[in-house]
Amino acid sequence: MKKLNLSVLLLILFVTLPFLVKSQNFNQRKADIDALKVSIITTKVGLTTEEGKVFWPVYNEYDAEKQRLIKERRQKIVTARMNADNLSDKEIEEAILNDFTLKQRELDMERRYYDKFKKVLPMKKVAKFYMAEDQFKRELLKRLRNQQPPENQ
Repeated sequence: MKKLNLSVLLLILFVTLPFLVKSQNFNQRKADIDALKVSIITTKVGLTTEEGKVFWPVYNEYDAEKQRLIKERRQKIVTARMNADNLSDKEIEEAILNDFTLKQRELDMERRYYDKFKKVLPMKKVAKFYMAEDQFKRELLKRLRNQQPPENQ
């Protein structure tokens, strides 16, 4: 009986191990990307410790909301594109107008957080933040093209 249990346990471990490793690699890669983002933004904006304490919670809310909107938009675009040949003209028009609505929601969210950032940072640092965010995106794309895992700067 113990051999059977050990065999089942080894089989389960053998089957699940690749998924666990892949999950750990994904989590590590995400952690590396987040660390790169924090490093670039902190350095380029010149955040002091006190500014960082009030900025990062606002930024984390901003980033989470932005990611939710991007995911929602992507899902709807993919669905519409996959079914485009089966949709009526009216349904296609609705999908396009819905995309405009989602873009507007993203813009409205950006504006809301711009106002929040102005409350926690001096205006020059708000401007530097937007430049740092763009620099982070460029750096991440460059590293992804080169297939190098992001590391802290």
